[in-house]
Amino acid sequence: MLILVRNKLQIMHLHRNTIAIGLAGLLFALYSCSSASITSPDRKAPSWIKERPVSDEYYIGIGVASMNQDNYMKIAKSNALTDLISEISVTVSGNSVLHQIENEAGFKEEFESYTRTSIKDHLEGYELVDSYTGKGNHWVYYRLSIDKYQRLKREKLEQAKSLAKDFYEKAAEAEQSYNIHNAINYYVKAFEAVKPHLDEDLSIFVLNRGRINLGNVLYQNIQEIFSAIRVEPHQELFRIKALSSGNTAVKATVYYTKEEARHRVSGLPFVFSFPDLDINETEQVESNNSGVINCSIATTAPKGKRQRIKAALNTEVYFGKHTEDNLLYKLFSIQGSRPYGYLTVEVADLLAYFEAEEKMFGQPAAGKPVSNIFRKELTQHFFSLVQERSKADVVVKIASSTTKGKKMDQYDLFTAWLDCNIRVIHSNTGAEVYSTGLQNIKGMKTGSYEMAAQNAREKAQQKIQQKIIPELRNIKF
Repeated sequence: MLILVRNKLQIMHLHRNTIAIGLAGLLFALYSCSSASITSPDRKAPSWIKERPVSDEYYIGIGVASMNQDNYMKIAKSNALTDLISEISVTVSGNSVLHQIENEAGFKEEFESYTRTSIKDHLEGYELVDSYTGKGNHWVYYRLSIDKYQRLKREKLEQAKSLAKDFYEKAAEAEQSYNIHNAINYYVKAFEAVKPHLDEDLSIFVLNRGRINLGNVLYQNIQEIFSAIRVEPHQELFRIKALSSGNTAVKATVYYTKEEARHRVSGLPFVFSFPDLDINETEQVESNNSGVINCSIATTAPKGKRQRIKAALNTEVYFGKHTEDNLLYKLFSIQGSRPYGYLTVEVADLLAYFEAEEKMFGQPAAGKPVSNIFRKELTQHFFSLVQERSKADVVVKIASSTTKGKKMDQYDLFTAWLDCNIRVIHSNTGAEVYSTGLQNIKGMKTGSYEMAAQNAREKAQQKIQQKIIPELRNIKF
């Protein structure tokens, strides 16, 4: 009897649960239908579309996107958040580093634009209030509690200041030991940490210094390090010879000057370039343990004239690429500039005697056009020609042959094939220091075999520029 009663009670309990679940499902279905009516085509446009809400407790953002666009819901949300952020004012604190430079080069406006982008990328705590779809558009209404935003902002500021303080102390320690590379690196990391908060008061307490403003101190310390770095060439004028192994090394020493004491600085990245010439070639180097930087691109300067080579601190290592939206690069370009120095070089040509053997379609080539291409390219970059072999530093031997290929009568199209070789021989020793060839260069033109041969020579000139000139540049005679 007891077992029967227990089973009956269990059945009654199960029945009640089934009823409860059914009621819950019904309520959920009704709620879903109600929610669906938000975006129902039959729903009238809500008042917040026609008249923007005003609130003292919330930032409000309303966005719209055409439903003809892909991802229109995401676009509408993005527009709404942009609208919301426009209500958040960016006020530059009187104690901020931006207060010192806000009138310089329009940087304040750039920072405000950067700040709004940064706020949008890291925005938290906002909520969707409503959405509406009608007449081919999708609307969304978001809001963000002003109190919550300010609280999160304060928390992020304190976290940023704590991280920046740690980097600042490491930077100061590195600077004390004249490890300037690490000092700059840590100062920049500290600055990166507080970069989203440069408009705010970044005051902190530091042992032995008391209360400081991190933004101001970091900015000033980096500028002071830049001002203390000197690049001094080892010679007032470097006289060198193109491709010569006997050249004096073109070099400079990097110094860091503080309190009238000079210290050689190792591990600093520099870039050599030609500031006065239309030459894109640069060289990245690092100061060695003696603070010395060596320049190997000096011999690429035009021959016969004095040229300046600029050695500038490679700030891309610390700030990143020098792009239009690089805030740190622009900030540190407003006042002062990256450390640099100049090395003056005078490059003399190697004297070259040319010998050429050239055939065109089995006959000696009139005017030797292939050899003339080699002469033009080599004299432009390295050599001066002499008429007497005894006066030459090197002998350059050119051999080339152009042969006829097929003719396509249907298209009046002619082909020609070009083979050429170059050998460079040291005059004093007779040693061959360079040798290479360009084989099976195909020329194709309508009209004649001569036109096809000219097309092959044009292709050969490109290969000389792309292959032979760079290879010769690495050879020292």
